[in-house]
Amino acid sequence: MSMTKRYQLLTGMVWLFIFPVVFYIAYNYFPARPVDWVNILILFALMFLTMLLPIQIQNVSISLERWITLTIFLHYGMFVELMFVQMAIIILLFSEKTSLPLSHKFFVNSLMFSIASLVSASVYHFIGGSIHSLDFTKVFLFISIYALVHSLVNNLLLKLYFKTQKRSFSLFSKGAIGDYISLFLMVPFSVSLYFLSEYLGGYSVVLMGVPFLLVLLASRMYSSSNDKQQQLAIASEIGRELADQLKYEEVLQTYLEKLRGITSFQNGYIIDLKMQSTLVMLQAIEQDELTKRPKNIHFDSAKTSSDGLDMKKTTIFNGLKEIGKLKHFSFNQEITTAMTVPVIRDQITEGFLLLTSERKNAFRPEDIQMIDILTSYFAISAEKARFYERTLNKSERCGLTKLHNFRYLDRKLEEAEREFQKSPTNGISIVMLDIDYFKKINDTYGHESGNVILVELANLLKGLLREGDVLARYGGEEFVYILQNCSKNEAVLFAENLRAKVAEMYFWIVPDLSDNQEPIAIQITISLGVASIPEDAKTAKSVLRDADRALYIGGKQAGRNRVGVLDETEKEEAVQ
Repeated sequence: MSMTKRYQLLTGMVWLFIFPVVFYIAYNYFPARPVDWVNILILFALMFLTMLLPIQIQNVSISLERWITLTIFLHYGMFVELMFVQMAIIILLFSEKTSLPLSHKFFVNSLMFSIASLVSASVYHFIGGSIHSLDFTKVFLFISIYALVHSLVNNLLLKLYFKTQKRSFSLFSKGAIGDYISLFLMVPFSVSLYFLSEYLGGYSVVLMGVPFLLVLLASRMYSSSNDKQQQLAIASEIGRELADQLKYEEVLQTYLEKLRGITSFQNGYIIDLKMQSTLVMLQAIEQDELTKRPKNIHFDSAKTSSDGLDMKKTTIFNGLKEIGKLKHFSFNQEITTAMTVPVIRDQITEGFLLLTSERKNAFRPEDIQMIDILTSYFAISAEKARFYERTLNKSERCGLTKLHNFRYLDRKLEEAEREFQKSPTNGISIVMLDIDYFKKINDTYGHESGNVILVELANLLKGLLREGDVLARYGGEEFVYILQNCSKNEAVLFAENLRAKVAEMYFWIVPDLSDNQEPIAIQITISLGVASIPEDAKTAKSVLRDADRALYIGGKQAGRNRVGVLDETEKEEAVQ
């Protein structure tokens, strides 16, 4: 049996031990008066309607049914109030969505109220309070003390309960302060309803109950309107943040991170829908960590009409049975709630957002509108970022070799340096290479032949590119590698291997400066320079300069077709 099950069983056993004792004491030792069942039913109906209209104070939901339970106590005493509240707790269990088992929540709430009611009722009678009193001053004073003691004891019990779950609860938290405020606000209403009920019976509901409910209804409608306006303002702000992102990956990451403040989920996945038929994972967040390779989800790449992903509307799946409708999806952790959101642009579904949670009923129907608005912002921002990157990519490419150019190289080198400073790895190495005697090749065979050699060499260099590394045409016949997580020794081995491959390679050209137009094969050599962070330099510009010096000092000047590295003397000269 898991710890959670044992804890729930223990809570039930404690309830079975304590509640009957409180029940017995309340029935036998506390003053009571005969029950007017018509009055009880009227008050119960009033309490039920009150419970359906909680108010919001600074994002804390407060139910005001206590104004009825205090009136019940003044009318009939602790025992009737105790029974009355047990019914109220049962109503709450079925009207509020909760991730806890209903039985466990009932035991906890019933226990806390029973103990708080026993303590506060004891204090009430000890200081001179009585049931069915018509002395306004005493009633108001003593029921105020009763309410204060009840609220303090209830929050102390809450603190103890959270401590057993290794969670914190402050007696001055928003929830606790909301409880104090609501209870004291209810005292005047409770006293007024009590006296009106004593003198007017059921008519008191018309004079007091109905106006109170109308005020609650108006307050709820006003609060709901303000909440929607606040949500729209938040959505607009997040939309601006998404629009400010120029990189596609940053849009994906910002979208998932901002969703955290909108709805409660543990794992989130953005899935691309390519050609309306293939599902591809783009970005995920699992336990607050962003990743492109999530561990807790698996799915078939083929999109089918029966896989549970609605192409047009957001869907919430509550419970394992409903989650089972997500066919071809499997999860490595137990989840009890999921939400799928289609990402739609220009009336075409381009992907899906999938949110999951271990908590029951983690997603509310009222969350859907907000998430749909954010998803619309996301779809627009993602397309804008794609367009920007395509445009940037064209401006950062060499038209001849199709490799990245110096602009791209400079940007990526600075990014690599920043990443290294934040999280030092095995190092960053630069390998710069230059074709030996390239001017002679152009003069002998023509520039067109030189271009053919540049293109074929670029293809060879691309074939040696490792994942995560960068290759760019530096200018003319010079090329540069940025080798991530690569020590200087490893970079030298890489450069030597590259030098040997180029020396063995034949380049087929058609000389355009001679009458002979037959293809011929020629061989070339390259000289290379290697420099690394942190062995040779600390900054991006310095390491590039050192690789350039290593190329010309250790490669060109040393006889060409060589790999050059700077020794300590040459490094000092470079600094000077």
